[in-house]
Amino acid sequence: RRASPVKASSTPARAASDSNADGGGEAVAPGAAASASDSSALVTAADAAAVGNLVEDDEWLGLAMEMAILVRVAVREEAKKQIRGFTSKDDYKIGDLSKEIDARVKAEVARLRDKDEYELGDLSVALDQLTKEQVCKLTGKSEYAAGDLSVEIDGRVKSAVAAFCGKEEYTTGDLTREIDRRAKSAVADFTGKEQYTFGDISRE
Repeated sequence: RRASPVKASSTPARAASDSNADGGGEAVAPGAAASASDSSALVTAADAAAVGNLVEDDEWLGLAMEMAILVRVAVREEAKKQIRGFTSKDDYKIGDLSKEIDARVKAEVARLRDKDEYELGDLSVALDQLTKEQVCKLTGKSEYAAGDLSVEIDGRVKSAVAAFCGKEEYTTGDLTREIDRRAKSAVADFTGKEQYTFGDISRE
């Protein structure tokens, strides 16, 4: 008798089962290929665009952080460079700026005092000396005396008040009387009367 040929499997599932049985592999579910294609179809164009936006936002955030770090480093290095130029030192150390400012101030105070080096209290003496010199210029005197500034200010104020009142010399109460006179004159002009009497504004 001739052996009859083996018929091919009539269904894909049977073929896959036979193939796995022959090759020793795992069985594949009949709907596995269809499920994979369905899951890929669930990612829509809108979802892909949203994911792309998230990636772009993350990249921009990282770039902004890097730029902030670069700017901070650049500002710090520029400040150090300027301080090195101000202090005439090659390397910057903490406190160099304060020390340089202190040294320059003391040198200037010593110069004002015609001294080689600064001593404690020189600044107060130098400021006092400058103030007295300015007061002497204001008063026209060669030497300062206690009270010169107060006397000069008082004299200038009285002269201004006397000029405001149309007088040569100021006397106590001139400013008050002049303001009262001018106010009454303005009210009389407003009411059309020659002299002001109490209540004119209310009646007008």
